Order: sequence, then structure tokens, then C-alpha cells
Amino acid sequence: MHNVADNYLRAIFEGSYLTGKTSNKRLAGLLGVSPATTTEQVKKMCQKGIVISQRYGAISFSKEGERQAIQLIKKFRLCEAWLDNELNLPLEQIASQAWKLANFDSQLMYDQLNEQLNYPSKTPFGTDVQEPRLFNESIHSLNSLKPQQKCRLAEYLDNSKVIGYVQQMGLKIGHEYFAEKVDRDFDILFLSSKEGQQLMVSRKVGKYIYVRVLE
Repeated sequence: MHNVADNYLRAIFEGSYLTGKTSNKRLAGLLGVSPATTTEQVKKMCQKGIVISQRYGAISFSKEGERQAIQLIKKFRLCEAWLDNELNLPLEQIASQAWKLANFDSQLMYDQLNEQLNYPSKTPFGTDVQEPRLFNESIHSLNSLKPQQKCRLAEYLDNSKVIGYVQQMGLKIGHEYFAEKVDRDFDILFLSSKEGQQLMVSRKVGKYIYVRVLE
């Protein structure tokens, strides 16, 4: 079972993806704990030199923290690829089970599993297996789309709520979508697909769905 520090490394990585920083509020939401709890744990991680707490509450990795997080995410995503490719588990089970399986510290085990799977490049959620990174200039949050822009769905957060939402909406990796309009009063993005789907996507979830802008 992963320790508390591992859970926070993962949450900070996911919460700061593409921006390099996250907030106490977002961490609390990702971890399902109170903001007071995350504040206390972040203080401990700052004291160990793993994270940096910036002005106005922004939280980011130190170089050592980012290194540790990437090593952890590599194991996690390799296990996701394994469960998808070899066991064909339902998507909603893959992330939770892979996280449990990724609690190993053997480099030999990692190398042999990676070789056995022929060095998979992507998880079923579209994320990079071999070289996870915090910054990727080629993709953007779905929420960053402006009306009349076209995009291709690239990846999404492997969180149970996000996975369930993406499946419920019928969003698919590799498919193209067109941003019709943004309703900021109700925090909804209206999308259409080449297949004729008309979708209303919550921008609360859209911040964890990532696309490549085509136009």
C-alpha cells in the first residue's frame, strides 16, 4: 500500500500538469481530504525539500520532488498499460488497481515488465508511459478552447470520477471535436463531433481533459 507521501506526489503531479503548480484546494479535491490536512502534509514535504510553497498558496515541485514524482508515475502508468494490454480490465478499474500494483521498489521488476510489454508508449488514458512530464507544449486543457476551435482528444486524468465522466459523455481519444460555445454562467463547454454528437461538458471536469488544438 502506498504511503501518504506517494499519494501526495501523484496528486501534485496531476494537479500541476501543464502549469507546473497547483493549489491546496485542488490537492484536497484530488485526494478527497480537507484543505487543513493537505496544508499540514505540504508543510512536511517542504521541510524535506520535495515541494516549494510559493506566494499566494501556489504549490510546486523542487527538482528532487519532480524526479521522485516522475519515477512513481512511470511505475504507475506501466502497470496501467499492463492491466489494459494483458488483462483487458474495464477502464474504471485500471487506474485504481494499477496504483496498488505500482507499490514496488525493484528496478529489475520494472525493467523486465517494461520489456515484456514491449515498452508501451501510452496508457489507455492517452498519457505517456516511458517519459511522463509536467509540461507538454503540444496539448492543452479542454477548458482552454475558444469557440470555433477544433481539437483532437489526446488524454485525460486517470481519476475514477474523470474516467466515469468521459465514458458517460462518450468522449474518445483520437476523435475530433469542435467548440461551439462556452456558457460561463453554468460553467459548461458545448462541443460537437464529426459523428454528429452534441455534448455539454462540465468545465469542472474539462480542466482534467487534454486536447491538441487543430485550428
